Amino acid sequence: MSTTRLLLLGVVRIFQPAYGYQLRRELLTWNVQQWANINPGSIYTGLRTLAKHGFLEELAEGKGYKPGRTSYKLTADGETEYFTLLRQALWTVDGFQPGQMQAALSFLWSLKRDEVVAALESRIVQLEQHEKAAPFHERQIEQDPGTPDHVVEMFRIADARNRGELDWTRSFRTRVLAGEYSFAGETPDWIPGPEAAEQWRNLPEPPD
Repeated sequence: MSTTRLLLLGVVRIFQPAYGYQLRRELLTWNVQQWANINPGSIYTGLRTLAKHGFLEELAEGKGYKPGRTSYKLTADGETEYFTLLRQALWTVDGFQPGQMQAALSFLWSLKRDEVVAALESRIVQLEQHEKAAPFHERQIEQDPGTPDHVVEMFRIADARNRGELDWTRSFRTRVLAGEYSFAGETPDWIPGPEAAEQWRNLPEPPD
């Protein structure tokens, strides 16, 4: 749920005020239904839930919640929640929830470069620790007579993801340190073409 909330708050933050249909269409171009397991039909429900909890403000046009007729923008609480979820996804390694880092990558430009570097270094340490602990987790499962043998493969596939992510994180950190990409407070390294939404050319800065 936190990944879905981050994606919804993040995309609203880019395009606000924006209609539910516009937000749904944008997220589907990111293929969130595949890597974040978001049902396209649940996006409207998610937006209304965030509004109910005070993270989004609804700017209604017409009666009810007819798709495409209600636009949204972040509240002050929504802005805080966005950065809380973004940092949680960036700083926390969870081999069973790879979509969290995918979501964080979608919005890393919201943070300053030094924080991104620090978070990547933290992830490297966490992933190295997971790698060291993996053989002992396997041994525990294999020696437990109450656990089916095949369960060990669930841990092995998560460990394989962690090892792959460790290699990528090290190389990504090197690229960020070398000045690649742009982050908050820097000159954008990507300028959207004229066919892109105006909001992509005026991305919001993070709070001080």
